[in-house]
Amino acid sequence: MNVFPWLLFACVLAGAVPLLGLASACRDASPPSDATPAPAPAPAAGSQEPRIGAGRLRIEGTHFVKPDGTAFQWRGITAFRLVDLVADQQEDEAATYLTWAASRGLTIVRVLTMSGGLFDLRPEDGRRALPRMLELAATRGLRVEVVALADTLAVPVNLQEHVDAIGRIVTAHPNAVLEVANEPVHPSQSAEVHKADVLGALADRLAREIPIALGSIERGDGFGAGSYITWHAPRESGRGGWGHVLALAQGADLVARWKKPVVSDEPIGAGASFQPGRRDDAPARFRAAALLTRLAGLGATFHYEGGLHARVPAGRELECFDAWNEAWTLLPPEVERLGGFRAGGTPESVVAAFDRKGISGIYERSDAATGWILVLGDAAAGLTLKTGWTVRETRRIDGGRLLSVTRSPA
Repeated sequence: MNVFPWLLFACVLAGAVPLLGLASACRDASPPSDATPAPAPAPAAGSQEPRIGAGRLRIEGTHFVKPDGTAFQWRGITAFRLVDLVADQQEDEAATYLTWAASRGLTIVRVLTMSGGLFDLRPEDGRRALPRMLELAATRGLRVEVVALADTLAVPVNLQEHVDAIGRIVTAHPNAVLEVANEPVHPSQSAEVHKADVLGALADRLAREIPIALGSIERGDGFGAGSYITWHAPRESGRGGWGHVLALAQGADLVARWKKPVVSDEPIGAGASFQPGRRDDAPARFRAAALLTRLAGLGATFHYEGGLHARVPAGRELECFDAWNEAWTLLPPEVERLGGFRAGGTPESVVAAFDRKGISGIYERSDAATGWILVLGDAAAGLTLKTGWTVRETRRIDGGRLLSVTRSPA
């Protein structure tokens, strides 16, 4: 592993850092796609103290913060069926998945508490199984984004009764945060769930200390009324398959506008083959997507076909995950808090000019002294930095390059 990002970030931490709002083949350095990770230690039988600690995440400005005051990195994954596995007395499968997730450095899993499409999970069974699933996650150091409402058109449910009960469970388990509805305006949801004011009223009945998102914001500003925001980024397949990657830059505008945490919760998913507008199978694009998500100041969730059923990634999906997961070694741990996000070539950016024919997208996060620049497109295409800025190191990645830059003292 290249150590320069960590050394540079240590220098950044020594100075004043202002706080602002806002996936071809894997590199040779990537873990082998068929590698089996060493399992994380299972908790001792009868253990009463979860590894996650006793405290709950809180929100400070545009970021999540852990109980000890340090930044929480939202490094998440789709695992919709985990609660259903527990409900179906397949707890060992759920535990195996969670152990794998913890071993890969993930910090949070996203689960459903009811479903009538992907699998059959009645609301009452979801409520019964959720506490145990949260305990399994906590003992492995994982947090859980609990989704209360899904498939409400097909599955009979009393909205208030279900959300109230899920809220009480989340309140009792500090490793949980809550999203009231998955894609509220999706055709699989009932007409009432389409209404932001209905979801807002349901959320208002719950404990104030719970971080709550109403549901993904792309279908209406009213869904931004929670304490944090979830966003399902455009799944564009144009620009040679890179459209969905470039679209992630829009998330920085949401952070700046809403001044609260924004999570890219269900971007285009990884799959065994390319399906325009639904699945991508290029590890290079998933690596770039995670890098751009972090630079834009967003929480990142890896979405993939197997995650719908909480299956550990394998084959092409694992290659895409491994590439996506590199973003936490290629960039510093708290890069989301460094300075601000900009597109290259704008008045306040470090990049003064660039080859617009060879470079399809260029994005940066920088403060007055240091920065990181993601260049997508021809790796040989030229760019010019503003006076006083120099490239400290260049890291070539499939589909572009990643630069660390510094500014000379005046």
